Amino acid sequence: MGIILLLITMVTHMQKKGNVIVEYAKEFWHLLKSGSKQTVNDIKFLSALKKKDNTAWTALDLYESRRIKLDLLKFIPFSFFIIVPAAELVLPFYLIFFPNSVPSTFMFDWQKKERRTLLLEKQREGAIYVSSYVLSALKKHQLITTEQASNISQYGKDIQQALIVNFSIVSKELDLENMDSDLLIQVNHLLAVEVITGTNILTQFVKHSLNMPRYLINLFLMIIRSQERLKWNHWIFNYNFKLNFFPFEPLKRALLLAQIKSQINYLEKEDKALHQFGFTNFEVQQFLSFSLYRGIHFDDKAVIERLIMEDWLAISKWASKDPSLFVCLSALHTRCLLYTSDAADDLLCVDLGGRRIIKK
Repeated sequence: MGIILLLITMVTHMQKKGNVIVEYAKEFWHLLKSGSKQTVNDIKFLSALKKKDNTAWTALDLYESRRIKLDLLKFIPFSFFIIVPAAELVLPFYLIFFPNSVPSTFMFDWQKKERRTLLLEKQREGAIYVSSYVLSALKKHQLITTEQASNISQYGKDIQQALIVNFSIVSKELDLENMDSDLLIQVNHLLAVEVITGTNILTQFVKHSLNMPRYLINLFLMIIRSQERLKWNHWIFNYNFKLNFFPFEPLKRALLLAQIKSQINYLEKEDKALHQFGFTNFEVQQFLSFSLYRGIHFDDKAVIERLIMEDWLAISKWASKDPSLFVCLSALHTRCLLYTSDAADDLLCVDLGGRRIIKK
């Protein structure tokens, strides 16, 4: 049991660590055992948390509650491949159509690291995409100058203030309800959400159906031990079918909006608890993940705490008042910090405008 999952991750893991198959198999089964134990502990933690007064929940309690609920949701279908004999034979297909469906408790450390790296890359992409959209709207209505738009690292706070004061002028263009699915996907990336578009099954089916002849030919070549492989470089075989048309577009927009609103709701609750109780009992990895959801990619704890308490909480207050404005401010905030993400390595502090302040 679990052999197919072992084979799926074997090649990548062997390249990184150079372990032999037996050693890797032992590591995999250890992960299966520790993951099951951690899942049980998570359920106990969640049960104990439910008995606690909601008003006494710390930011860490809320963060862990969210993580555990998501892991348990993923564990329901994932347990089928653990319990049912030979069910792992269809696991590769399941992971193709339902990516990011493995609970974090059943992931190797290197997989968690790769997941975090991917989230960071997607978040940077989302921040640049969404902030550029916001800057274009502000420039269109002459609410900021071209110089300000091209020097966001210098005028970050001025631009945010202009957006807050004049949001009624650009609200129609920047309203989440009026955004298309491509832009909403970038908003989800900005908020570090593992996106579900609702059309991935059909997209993957079309893509792999087109490539099926190539797969079969290469399988035959592998069986006869030929070193040759058929490669089709035509764009149609690697095209990302977005399905941005009716009836798929409304479905995608509805799902993406639901994910955005859910994430904003979680962030708001955590930030309120953070404002009340501060950073209580956070471990290093929890602390870094908590800051990632807020677009803060530094490693220095003091820098992260200052950026969250002084800058982020000022943005977070708009979450319930106007989610669209919150998203726009968040995009500008993250975009500003992209220009100063090396500051923590230099033991420097930074403010929202991108200015560096040497620690005393």
